[in-house]
Amino acid sequence: MTDQKPKRPSFAEVKAASLRSIERVLAHWLPGGKRVDGGKEYTAPNPTRADKHAGSLKVNLAKGTWSDFATGDTGGDLIDLVRYLGHCTDVEACNQLADFLGVSAGDSTPPTSKAKAPEWEPVLPIPTEAMTRVYKTHRQHGSPSKVWIYRNAEGRPLFVLYRFDLGPDADGKREKVFAPLTWCRNAAAAHQWRWSGLPEPRPLLRLDDLARRPDAPVVVCEGEKAADAAAELLPEHVATCWPNGSNSWHKADFVPLAGRDVLLWPDNDATGLACMEALAERLRELGAAAVRVLALTVFNRRPGLDGDRPTFAPGGEWAEGDDAADALAKGWTAAHLSELERSGELFAMVPADATERHGHDDHTPPPAKAVGKPASRSKRKPAQSQGETANGIGGQPAGYKVTDAGVFYSGEDGEARHICSRLEILARTRDDRGHNWGLLVEFDDPDGAKKRLNIPGSAMVGEFGKEVVAPLVNMGLRMAPARSARNARNDLQGYLQAYDSPARARLVSRLGWHGSAYLLPDRKLGSSDEHLHFYEAGTPLPPIEQAGTLEQWQQQIGALCVGNHRLAFAVCVAFAGPLLHLVGQESGGFHFYGVSSTGKSTTGRVACSVYGPPAFERSWRSTDNALESIAAAHSDGLLVLDEISQCDPRIVGETVYMLGNGTGKARANDRGQAGRQVQEWRLLFLSSGEYTLAQHMAEANKELKAGMDIRMLAIPADAGKGHGLFDTLHGFEGGAALSEALKARVGRYYGTPLVALLSALCEPGRLDAYRAILRSTLERFVTEALPVTASGQAQRAAARFALAAAAGELATALGVTDWPEGTATAAARVCLDAWLAERGGAGNLESDAIVARLRLVVERYGESRFTRWESVAAKVDDHAPRTGDRLGFRRTLEHGVGDLLYTSVTYYFLSTAWRDEVFKGMNLRNVNRELIARGILEPDANGKAAQAVALPGMPKTRAYVVSAAALLSDETDALAA
Repeated sequence: MTDQKPKRPSFAEVKAASLRSIERVLAHWLPGGKRVDGGKEYTAPNPTRADKHAGSLKVNLAKGTWSDFATGDTGGDLIDLVRYLGHCTDVEACNQLADFLGVSAGDSTPPTSKAKAPEWEPVLPIPTEAMTRVYKTHRQHGSPSKVWIYRNAEGRPLFVLYRFDLGPDADGKREKVFAPLTWCRNAAAAHQWRWSGLPEPRPLLRLDDLARRPDAPVVVCEGEKAADAAAELLPEHVATCWPNGSNSWHKADFVPLAGRDVLLWPDNDATGLACMEALAERLRELGAAAVRVLALTVFNRRPGLDGDRPTFAPGGEWAEGDDAADALAKGWTAAHLSELERSGELFAMVPADATERHGHDDHTPPPAKAVGKPASRSKRKPAQSQGETANGIGGQPAGYKVTDAGVFYSGEDGEARHICSRLEILARTRDDRGHNWGLLVEFDDPDGAKKRLNIPGSAMVGEFGKEVVAPLVNMGLRMAPARSARNARNDLQGYLQAYDSPARARLVSRLGWHGSAYLLPDRKLGSSDEHLHFYEAGTPLPPIEQAGTLEQWQQQIGALCVGNHRLAFAVCVAFAGPLLHLVGQESGGFHFYGVSSTGKSTTGRVACSVYGPPAFERSWRSTDNALESIAAAHSDGLLVLDEISQCDPRIVGETVYMLGNGTGKARANDRGQAGRQVQEWRLLFLSSGEYTLAQHMAEANKELKAGMDIRMLAIPADAGKGHGLFDTLHGFEGGAALSEALKARVGRYYGTPLVALLSALCEPGRLDAYRAILRSTLERFVTEALPVTASGQAQRAAARFALAAAAGELATALGVTDWPEGTATAAARVCLDAWLAERGGAGNLESDAIVARLRLVVERYGESRFTRWESVAAKVDDHAPRTGDRLGFRRTLEHGVGDLLYTSVTYYFLSTAWRDEVFKGMNLRNVNRELIARGILEPDANGKAAQAVALPGMPKTRAYVVSAAALLSDETDALAA
């Protein structure tokens, strides 16, 4: 048997040919480069990272090896380089090089000592036994993130396609690689798995589903991930795609779609639209019954769900390149697309010349569905006339009818009586304990704005007019004008009370995380078992809104944070709020302080821009009750409080405790019973002011406790570079000019970073992976930032700084900030070091406070409140001045060493004064333990803190013996600083 020549050249042949023509290859794939290192290497901008300058990517001109030291990517030859640049497989890269250089089989003869590589051909379908040995990992890319099996119409496998998500590149864009795996045999009848694709024409995905559902319409996407999402969003369709993306559609076999109704879902870019336009022509030529294109403009709206009822609001985000998978991640559901399909809005209009290109020479009109014109609004729900709809899911009360004109009731006489303007009951509501049942209703006010109200069940059995009708009318519901108020109220009460439907909604009293879903004022990100309704109960919602695009925020605000550590850190704190629950951290805050005009308030404004407009910032000037409600409304997010001096210094410490503890105050009603439910939250707060918390409390003679200090970490706002808050000015004339520019910009570009971060976090199945990344980053940051001997308080504080760093780095990796990697970590380290420097180190603040208090007593009252005791044998001088309000005795001893004379002073504190005055309010056991450990307090022979001493003029009693030398030493100075 004569060996046939391979159809394609081997890897060795292409590698040798490309090395011989290396300059030509590099000029084509890496244009704009130059020789460096004496002509031995070639460098050019890396197109995968949109480099503007050459330098990090270098290719060895003698060997063809290459590396990019900025990203760590390396390769052993030019085939690897083409694969890396083109995000393709090794086989595809080899074929591209061969076509470019005109290499054919046999152009480069391998050494005679090596056997000629055999030709491998796919075996179709793949035997069942071979599928048991399919590869689990790739030799270069590791474990796949997703695997698809292409099958024939009988369900037999044809080839396996692997997707590898390689993480973000230097620009934050996620890299992905696809690798087909085929079961092959060679001329010697050997069989093995090969990393190669099938020859043309290539099969479509889910041919078995197409055969099993011959009458189902088909939706065609550009990729496997998009097809999976389309299958979920359009369950009545068979979702399919072809291998290798938009540039390879002409290499696929679309004959199985002949005679089918086909919907094309293009990616939102020029390539995707052009690809689907060409494919539409091909499908018409093949005889598809109908070809329609999905109208991508529908995704400019923002989806929502009220129970099972889809809603649409303006302000949706549909970025370039978005596909069905992005629609699913942004909250679109099958209910939304079903509603759009029913109204005809789902389909794009076909160009006027489409039928001409379709080729109807006999003037026979094409199938009606192929035109794709939107259906008439009047045909939206054929079963109901004049805009009539059912309430909920089969829950419309008997005798009542809801139309666009309003709610009507037909009595026994059959006459329809008008009750009010249109009022739809969406679902029954209850809280997470199964209490507080009610009804969620929706209606339009006279201006056409949609309003929603939760009507408590208790209100419907109380004063109905006051508790139900009045709130509805205040919000814009119009009662029937021609009827008596009493009759209209009675009919409305009957309408509401007769509602019966399985539709349910969950009442929640706070925004933020609820399971794997994140609730915002205007939308829900992620999935939850049922609709969530925020029950305001008088709580003002934070203005979490969006203006401008994410790219504009990155360019106008985010870019100015790079190099300005305190500014970048404030943004990181904003990102960290939603991550508290992922790592189980407690609530807490940061406080930027400094003299006027240092720019400290700018940190809060920039942090606000992550969430919404400048109005997102709140004031310290609030009552306890108001601040509790405000904190609850900001749960799982950020609370920005400006100017701490506006808070009463008598209560500011307790307010900080409250915010850090995450719970409000329990209150009783007028009968002494538990009042309303205690409010809870989980957040980070950012404060600013001219004074620290300790300085502000001192105005009311209040003492700072360590717990308060740890709950709100004080950072000096001045960066020490002569520009106030800023380290670098980014071309502005001064710190004031930069601050004013930011003040103006945060009013124009805001809110998009939060939505981008939360959308990524809420991707199905990703939270656990992000949680692991965050915890690893936290541990590494704390370990590197603190000494081994750091106190528990310093550890707690550093963990909060670490969370901000981890949040900023995660946002950067997800493409939210457009910062260089490491910016967030550097900012957090600078701010942590500043906090430690102001605090006096990583020791325990309470221990330092013990020493400081004792020193204050000795320095202030060492002469006036301690009776002198000159020697053990001395008697009390009856003529000496009496010691008023005595704390104890002071004993002075003189002793010499050679010609030197030393004086030692020892203080003997009476036990009652030690407990009730010197260390009043402190844990005496902890006080004694700390002072003994520092050598300040001298215990007795048995280790007890107080010694049994015969004091002058007193019987033998226990006293606390303090060494003045140890207390007032330089080392103690440093510890207590």
